[in-house]
Amino acid sequence: MNTTIYSDSTYLQKNESWHEEDSPYKVGLVAKILAANDIAFGSIADIGCGAGLTTELMARKYPHVTVHGYDVSPDAAGFWSRRTGENLQYFRTDFASSGRHYDVATCLDVFEHVEDYFGFIRAISRNATYVVFNVPLDMCVLKLLTPGIRRARERVGHLHYFNAYTATETIKDSGLEIVDSFLSNPFFTNLPRNPLQWLLLLPRMMLSLISKRLCSTLLGSHSMVILARQGPAQG
Repeated sequence: MNTTIYSDSTYLQKNESWHEEDSPYKVGLVAKILAANDIAFGSIADIGCGAGLTTELMARKYPHVTVHGYDVSPDAAGFWSRRTGENLQYFRTDFASSGRHYDVATCLDVFEHVEDYFGFIRAISRNATYVVFNVPLDMCVLKLLTPGIRRARERVGHLHYFNAYTATETIKDSGLEIVDSFLSNPFFTNLPRNPLQWLLLLPRMMLSLISKRLCSTLLGSHSMVILARQGPAQG
């Protein structure tokens, strides 16, 4: 992980909002998979929380749950002063070495930025009973035929690129047990943000109604939401 771009304003200059606009959608994904599996919890750690709005929204949604945000970026930490909540706290430190254990950890659009993502997943999973991952699925035909992969790398810092299969298998290969997973397509709830997204909106919606997996493979704009817990390999 080239941590320099997250501390010298390089990433911030390219992503001024630090993707705050995606926060309500991400919280909805977390809530959906936890509710679907009847997960009881009293604490949440939001790993790689960035600007911290997702963390704040989770604290509002679960007012009786302790919610902590973790990020190593000083640029991201600059957003945290605007966040409020009696059950909310942020830490600019490495979650894996924090010494704290949580019922649930969320890792939303994070490990694709990390050089040793297998080691990262194993390390964070030791500090939580359950982990909710949201993995953007960059590996699709559209992005292979256009500058999409290049944009994912140069603008938003992705070092690794996944499809539905490799995202799920990565979690398994890291020693975790998959409890539940589903494909998510934000274009049904979030308005397009550029002309290409508007152009692709109708084809994506129509193809997704036939098969989310096929739409993800061909036209992208999906993520894999995964609920996992420590498997036998980790004891």
